[in-house]
Amino acid sequence: THCHLDAPEFDADREAVVARARRAGVGQVVLPAVAPFDFGTVRDLAHAHGLSYALGIHPLYTGPLDEADALGRLRAALAAQRDDPRLVAVGEIGLDYFVPGLDPAKQERFYAAQLAIAHDAGLPVLLHVRRSADRLLRQLRRVPVRGIAHAFNGSRQQAEAFVIAGLLAPLGLMG
Repeated sequence: THCHLDAPEFDADREAVVARARRAGVGQVVLPAVAPFDFGTVRDLAHAHGLSYALGIHPLYTGPLDEADALGRLRAALAAQRDDPRLVAVGEIGLDYFVPGLDPAKQERFYAAQLAIAHDAGLPVLLHVRRSADRLLRQLRRVPVRGIAHAFNGSRQQAEAFVIAGLLAPLGLMG
C-alpha cells in the first residue's frame, strides 16, 4: 500500500531501491508521513523521484505529540499542498493495539480527527489496522472516506466491512 522510503534504513540505498522497484514493474509508490516532522521529507522525496506522497500522523507517533498543534499542522500542510498532484492521501493514520504502551484513547482521537480532515479534503486514507479493526470500522461508519487498509489481521467479515465502508480489501481475504 505504501513505502516508508524516508526511513533511515533507506539512507544508504534509497536511489537503488527506487530503481529496482521501477525495473520490477512497480508503476507508483506512495510515501506516507508519520508525523509533522516528516511532512516536508516525504513531499521532497516524492518530487525528487516521481513518486506520490501522503500526509498524516501514524498511531505509533501520537504519544509525544500535542494534539491541537499536530492536527493543525496537518490541516495547514494539506491546505498548502492541495494543488500538488503528487499528494494522494491522508496517511498513514489508524490505530495500533499491537504495540504495548501506546495510549489507545489518544490514538482514537487522532484517528477520528484525521478521518474528518481527509473527508473535508476529499482525500482517501492509508489506514493502519493492527488489532483494531472494530474500532476503526466504528469511526468509518461515521465519517465516509475511501482508501486502503493495511497491516490487517482481522476476520473475513471485518475485511468485508472495510470494503463496504469504502476501503480496498486486505490482500488475500477477499479472493
